[in-house]
Amino acid sequence: MWIAIGVALLACAALAIALLALAREVGMLRLQLGTQGALEIAGEGPEVGSRAPDLSERIGRNGADLGLAVFTSAGCRICQTLAPAIDNVAKDPRVAVAVFDEVAESELWRNLEIPGSPFALALDREGTVLAKGTFNNLAQLESVLATAERRGEPVGA
Repeated sequence: MWIAIGVALLACAALAIALLALAREVGMLRLQLGTQGALEIAGEGPEVGSRAPDLSERIGRNGADLGLAVFTSAGCRICQTLAPAIDNVAKDPRVAVAVFDEVAESELWRNLEIPGSPFALALDREGTVLAKGTFNNLAQLESVLATAERRGEPVGA
């Protein structure tokens, strides 16, 4: 009986060591992957470099260098979760943000070929699409703005 208990304790210790090793490997993998940006796929939404002056006018600049059109759906749980983050981005005076609902703005969605929600388009002052993408968190939404800033004129210039 004592041998069985000893074997069971050794097996538990081996499993604990294996679990710690696995946790370390997962942590190292996450560090290597880093933060991923928004998913920008050619053929989804308007092409980067194309003009969308009507959309740019609907965003309403108020002196902002970049316009950010965010496409959401009422039934989208991710969209509901991201609403405070979108509101936070809208507080930046360098960025004009407008949110377009899938049902209320269905014609706009169709014309721009928006693939789904949440989706974002960043435009310069002339209405040129600088960046786009599907996003699932604030970091990915900010990556759309960072990409637009890199491709266009610097914000604040």
